[in-house]
This record gives sequence, C-alpha cells and structure tokens, in this order.
Amino acid sequence: MIEAAMYVALGFCTAGLICLAILPAFYRRAARLTEEALRAVNPSSYAEVRAAQDQARAQHAVDLRRVEQSLNAEREKAAKWHVDATRLKTEMAALEKSHEGKIANLKEELSAKAADEKSADMLSSEVAQLKQKLAEAEKALAESWLQKQETGEDVPAKGTQGEDTSDWLPATDTMALATITGLEAEVATLKARLARAEPSVAGELDAERTETARARLAELEAQLVDTEANFITAQAEVTRLSLQLDAADIKDSDLQKHLTEQLEALATENAQRLSQLKDKDRTVNRLTGEIKKLRQDLSATSALAQVRHDFRQLVAQVSADPADKKKAVAKPSSKTAGNSAPVSNTAGDMKPKRRTRRTSASAEKPNTAPPPTPKAAESSSTTDIANAAEALVSRIVASTRKNKEPSSDNDQVPPEKTDPPTVKKPKQRRTAGAV
Repeated sequence: MIEAAMYVALGFCTAGLICLAILPAFYRRAARLTEEALRAVNPSSYAEVRAAQDQARAQHAVDLRRVEQSLNAEREKAAKWHVDATRLKTEMAALEKSHEGKIANLKEELSAKAADEKSADMLSSEVAQLKQKLAEAEKALAESWLQKQETGEDVPAKGTQGEDTSDWLPATDTMALATITGLEAEVATLKARLARAEPSVAGELDAERTETARARLAELEAQLVDTEANFITAQAEVTRLSLQLDAADIKDSDLQKHLTEQLEALATENAQRLSQLKDKDRTVNRLTGEIKKLRQDLSATSALAQVRHDFRQLVAQVSADPADKKKAVAKPSSKTAGNSAPVSNTAGDMKPKRRTRRTSASAEKPNTAPPPTPKAAESSSTTDIANAAEALVSRIVASTRKNKEPSSDNDQVPPEKTDPPTVKKPKQRRTAGAV
C-alpha cells in the first residue's frame, strides 16, 4: 500500500516536473505571439504614430473639402431655383396682363357684333314694313285704275294709306297724277333700298360676321384654354421649385449637422490617439529602464561566468575517482569555505532565516565531524559539494539582488516581470545537490 502511494506520488512529482519543464516554452511562445500581434496592430515608433495622425488629418481634410464642395453645389442649385421661380412668376404676371387685355378686346368685339346684329334686325324689320306699304300702294293704284276704266271718269280709288289716303275724295286729274307719281317714286325708292339692303344685311353681313365671330370666339377660347394650362403648369413648377428649395435647405442643415458630427468624432479620435501616444511614451520609458537594468545584468555576467566555472569544477570533482576526490575536495572546500563566510554575511540580511540556518549548519558539519573514514570521507565530500553549491547560490542571489537595488532606484518604474533566469537554475541545482 505504501509502495503504491509512493509510486503515485513519484508519478505526480514526475508529471509536475515535466509540466514545469514544458511550461516556460509555452509561456515564451505565448509571449512572443502576443508581442508580435501587438506590434502588428499598434505603431511601434513615434514616427509611425505621427504618420498615422497625419494620415487621419489628411483624410479628414479631404472629407471636409468634399462636403464643402457639395454644400456649395447645393447652394448654387438653390440660387438657380430661386432665379427660375422669380422668372416664372414674372412670366405668369405678364401672361395674366396680356390675357386680361385680350379678354377685354374680345368683350368689346362681342358688344360691337351684338350692336351690328341689332342694327341688322332693325333694317330687316324696316324693309318688311316698306314691302308691306309698297304692296298696299300697288293694290290701291290698281283698284283706282280699274274703277276709272269701268266708269270712264277720273274717279280716284279709295286708298288705305294712313293720313294721305284717309280722306280720299274726288279731285282733278292733276291731283291724281301727282299722287300716283309720288307713290311710284316711293315704290321705286323702297325697291332700291330693298335691293341694296337685302344682299348686304341679310346675306353677307349675317353669314360673314357670324362665321368670323364664331371662328374668332373659338380661337379665343383655345387661347384661353392654353393660357389656363400654362398658368396651371407655372403654378405647378413654382410649387415644385419651392419644395425643392425647402428640401435643399433641409439638406444643407443635414449636411452641416453631419459635418459637425464628423468634426466631433475626429476630435474624439485625436484625443484618443494623443492618450495612446502618451501611454506608448510611458511604455517606451519603462522599456528603456528595463533595457538599462538588463545591460547592468549583462555587465555582471563576468562574475556569473566565474561562478559557472567554479560550479563546473565541482561537478567534475563529483564525477572523478574516489581517490582523486579526497585530494581535490580539500582544496576547493577551503577556498569555498573562505568565500562562503563573507557571502553568507552579505546575503544574511536579504535571505530568510531558515536558509541562513541551513547554510550555517551545513558549514559547521565538517568542523564537528570525526576523522573521516572511507565512507565518512565520501559523505564529507558530498557535504562539501553541497556547501559549495549553497555558497554559489548565495553568491548568485546576492549579486542579482545587488543589481536589482540600483536599477530600481534609477528607473523608479516597477518592472512587469521579475524572473531573472540565473536564479531559477541554481535553485534546481541546489536541490539536486542537497538530495
């Protein structure tokens, strides 16, 4: 049961060690990919930031100029529509005046035609009366002549002609002849007047004036219809232009509002870019401090190289023969013991108390141990190796912490990641040496 539990624990520890060994590779890959993605998205230098700002300003200027040109074009269209509307209104007023004059002339012509028709009717009635009088005179004359022939005397016939024939009495022949002559003259005059009036009044005047009046009336009605159609068209055009003008005013206000919104958006974007630029400046300053710290760490690589050399010597001593170990361990142990004292003293203030107690106990063991036997010599050699490894680890920790203190005082910027690679490896080696 205990063996199974130990196997389980050993497997768990092995899996944990494998995970710890693989985890840095995944972490470095993730960090590298994240850094590449950030560099691809964000500008990596101040010049690129300035170029992006200049490009945004240029794009904004181009958009603003395009909007201004469209606004000017719309204003020109609105002015043109105003001019067209004014011109159409003037034309409408002129057409109304001309049409009113034409209508007045037509009314005058119609009144004149009505007067002419009235005079023609009067002439026709007068001609009819004259015809009737002529017929009565001819009848009276014929009766008088017949009566004279029957009696053989000059007996005047009784006439029916108003005042002239009301008192028809027998008279002399001279008086009868005068009457007859007057009647004949009147008949001739009436015939002449009738001959002159009939073709002019009844035929030509009625037909020609009626046809002319009808044609003129039809023409004027057509002109009136055309004028009304033009007037309606002009009113529709004025309404359309007014609506377009209102729409143009609304569109101008919309364009102005859109332009203001674009300006506000660009101002906000500019402020965001400036804040990003400040953040990047702070990041650059922080990275500069980290670079300085790393340079200081690189300047301390000479001491680390000496420590690695000593550690390699210790490993070579461990892997050497037992006879060579006894001779080779004494010399490095005295050297490392002499070096471990000041290092432990310097690192004693910075390391935990448990570690100092462990190092002091491990350092005191060779002094209190009995004279070495072959097995005791081997255990003492391993103890010396462990002490030397502990001393090397303490020297590494002390050197790295000394390098951290001046870099933190100079930069005054807390680093994001404090994982010096030279600290982890000695800890693993220390644990291996201790085991």
